[in-house]
Amino acid sequence: MIRNFLFHRVNPKRDLLWDPMDVMLFEKCIKTISNKYEVLLFEDLAFDKVKLSKKNRYATIMFDDGYKDNIEYALPILDKFKVKASFYVVTDCIDKNKPTWTHILEHSFQHTESDNIKLPFDFLPKKYQKGIFLNNEDRLKFISGLKPFLKTLTHGKRKQVLDLVDKTFSDIKIPELMMDWEDIRKLKNNGHYIGSHTVSHSMLGTIEDENEIRTELEKSRNRIKEELGYYPLTISYPVGSYDIRTKKISQELGYKIGLAVKQDTFNPATEDLFEVSRIELYNEPWIKTRMRISNTLEKIKKLIRYK
Repeated sequence: MIRNFLFHRVNPKRDLLWDPMDVMLFEKCIKTISNKYEVLLFEDLAFDKVKLSKKNRYATIMFDDGYKDNIEYALPILDKFKVKASFYVVTDCIDKNKPTWTHILEHSFQHTESDNIKLPFDFLPKKYQKGIFLNNEDRLKFISGLKPFLKTLTHGKRKQVLDLVDKTFSDIKIPELMMDWEDIRKLKNNGHYIGSHTVSHSMLGTIEDENEIRTELEKSRNRIKEELGYYPLTISYPVGSYDIRTKKISQELGYKIGLAVKQDTFNPATEDLFEVSRIELYNEPWIKTRMRISNTLEKIKKLIRYK
């Protein structure tokens, strides 16, 4: 059994919508995980039959997206505890120093001076077709509802909304928050693994056109080969979105591992290597984070569902 722990950002600065993990909390996590488990790279562990045949308690550390704070704040802590991690990067975000669409969407609503937005799409609920904002709290409330709904749409419909938001909030300067390829090479040279998180962070399971899925998977793979000298074994599905087409195309292109989320332990003996479970950790009170690390929270939730 393997517990794959997923992180995104690690930063002392707070964010009202998508709060990075605090640096001190991250250090507690890594210290606890490295004490409780044997921590290895998933890419090394997944195909090691000797290790997997043992009863050891294994864990892996993973990061999605490729944010600069991974190398500024997370890397020194990983080094301190002699832990290696896998980093799955969005290649367009690295090339353009531009955050993922999910981050840009929330940033735009938090920082625009606009007092309204019109999204006249009949596939949106009425409450999201028009927003009037008397203050920043109104903006935050609106986007806190809109963003989860956008994730349920097809890729094409979601893109229509995102394009109109971008056009409406033209006063926004997109923050430069990503690592560059030199940063990523530093991670690789320090023994960490670099894998793919697609070209543009598109939700693969919602893309209608299979050629577009292939492009997201293939171009990111090729870009990593150009910069790092190898094709990545692993594709991390953005927002945990995938389907049978995603898995099939990933395998055709040469990927060996596909990462989901699922908030559960991964059993390599019985589970699909293209549906690898991961446990995302958040900026939460330590007692709750510790329960996630130890599997206690999952057991409680399963017990409640069973009852």
